[in-house]
Amino acid sequence: MEFVWWILIAVLFLLGFAGLLIPILPDAPFLFLGFLIYHFLIHPDSLSMSFWIVVMTVMAMIVITDYIAGWIVIQSYRGSLRSIPAAIVRFIRQRDWKEALKVGVGTLAGCLGSVIVKGVLMAGLLIWFFILLI
Repeated sequence: MEFVWWILIAVLFLLGFAGLLIPILPDAPFLFLGFLIYHFLIHPDSLSMSFWIVVMTVMAMIVITDYIAGWIVIQSYRGSLRSIPAAIVRFIRQRDWKEALKVGVGTLAGCLGSVIVKGVLMAGLLIWFFILLI
């Protein structure tokens, strides 16, 4: 049965990282769920309290990064979460390519920056998790 739990954990970790690129998938919650399954169903003693404190802190940072950091960058370029499609439509309809490009680049920078920061934080948690297993 432990093998099944490990497969589920691996799938959750993969879905977590896929969630960085597929907006409909929650990224960090999948990773967190994988940690919980390991802790409660495989080996409850290997993950220390300090691990859980850091995990909860980093999960909060990921949520903050997801919502606030991307929003700040997008707003600095006068964009929104729908700015890329809106920039394309604006370019087609008004031919205001400079403004459309500015909004599109700002939105892309906000989204990519958020994905990179979240990916690094999640990778750090996953590396620490595997170090604790050794």
